[in-house]
Amino acid sequence: MIKLKVPATSANIGPGFDCLGLAYSFYNEYNIEKSDKMLIEGCDPAFNTKKNEFNIAFEKTMKVLNKKGSYHVVENPFVPASRGLGSSANVIVAGCKAANLLYGNGKLSDDEIFQIATNVEGHPDNIAPAIFGGLTASVMFENGYYFHKKYKVSNKLYFTVLIPDFKTSTKIARKLLPKKYKREEMVHTISHCILLVEALQSGNFDLLKTVCKDVVHEPYRKRLIKDYDLIKKTVEKNGDAVLLISGSGPTLLAISKNKSFAKNLKLKHTKSNWIVKELKIYEG
Repeated sequence: MIKLKVPATSANIGPGFDCLGLAYSFYNEYNIEKSDKMLIEGCDPAFNTKKNEFNIAFEKTMKVLNKKGSYHVVENPFVPASRGLGSSANVIVAGCKAANLLYGNGKLSDDEIFQIATNVEGHPDNIAPAIFGGLTASVMFENGYYFHKKYKVSNKLYFTVLIPDFKTSTKIARKLLPKKYKREEMVHTISHCILLVEALQSGNFDLLKTVCKDVVHEPYRKRLIKDYDLIKKTVEKNGDAVLLISGSGPTLLAISKNKSFAKNLKLKHTKSNWIVKELKIYEG
């Protein structure tokens, strides 16, 4: 039997749409062993099918390995699903790694796992940090190869996720986005994304406050998140924190320069119930 821990992740981080991601020390756990037939436990029984993303990733990896075999997996899903914390990428990475360790003796490198997993997911923003940790920037080259760059995040910054008791659909969140953007919106996004990476590395909070502002997806997706405006006002009222949408939401990400931020945050008069959870960055 093998045991895997795969971290929760936040994609986008404001202007880094579909290319930036963060990994946290908050994990799903998987216990996997060889079996003569597929068996998935610990998740909703409706997902105990060959269409489960864990199974799709497992079979894709087995094909690359040129191996045959099946598995029994027990999932311990601490990372809530459909909340913008990379739950889909999480199970995909787990499926790839399970096949590689059970039947490939760890033959495939992390980069090879990254290629397989991203092709299953369709975009690398959550996959890269789930595999490599830290802050990652990812891109697909014209030949279909996915490249990533990992950055270390400053310990001057503190990360808090606000997880609601409702879900959102990534497909619906994508449909809300415009098909075309203005030139000035693209210039804004490119310049802010580049300097956002610098701010996260250096811990320059004043820079972070300016460059984390997004014009591509957050203005449209926030309408799916109950209490968004109220929470944003509450989080940013003292000037020591900024609020972003984690992935496509509805989880929100607060980045602060105040180490007591999460402990002192009080959410009042919200329509939904929110869990406030301070997280450390998983460095891999």
